[in-house]
Amino acid sequence: MFKPSLLIASAAAACALATGAHAEPLSREFTYTGFYHVEGGQYLPNATLYGYFDSDDRNGDGRIELSEVTSFILNSQQYVGWCGPEVFMCGLFDFSYAPGSALNFHTAWSTDPWGEGVAGGSVISGVEAKEHSYWPGGSASYTLRWTEDTMLSMSPVPEPASYGMLALGLGVLALSARRRSRS
Repeated sequence: MFKPSLLIASAAAACALATGAHAEPLSREFTYTGFYHVEGGQYLPNATLYGYFDSDDRNGDGRIELSEVTSFILNSQQYVGWCGPEVFMCGLFDFSYAPGSALNFHTAWSTDPWGEGVAGGSVISGVEAKEHSYWPGGSASYTLRWTEDTMLSMSPVPEPASYGMLALGLGVLALSARRRSRS
């Protein structure tokens, strides 16, 4: 018969093997808040850019570079892999991040340039986020610039295996409590 401490140690070892025992989460969510709106000529404290990225620190240096990003989504637009049915071109052209330092990236997207009109945009973190549209007879643009008041918040996104470990841990605790109540 297993003792609860042996059962807990066995479960922890199995979970570490199953998850690959990464020191840092592979997914992060981020939000930038507070931008200067160029066309409106005013600071917008509640203006936000949000997103998340998945990465794999293949070289183990603790810094994520462009080649290690497996998914990058900014304001609901995917920039790595397939762009989606409405977007002609998109890409993540520069990226770097190390825990405790700035998040640096450059993205761009565009609709079909041979259509009736064209829309597109780009974001260079720390500089500006710009979207523009051109159509027969008109155009529009929307530009947000970073200021010293622009704030970045970043948080890890738990991996699906983390939820499995949590469920397993809660199950082990429930089993231990049940065995103790029988005694």
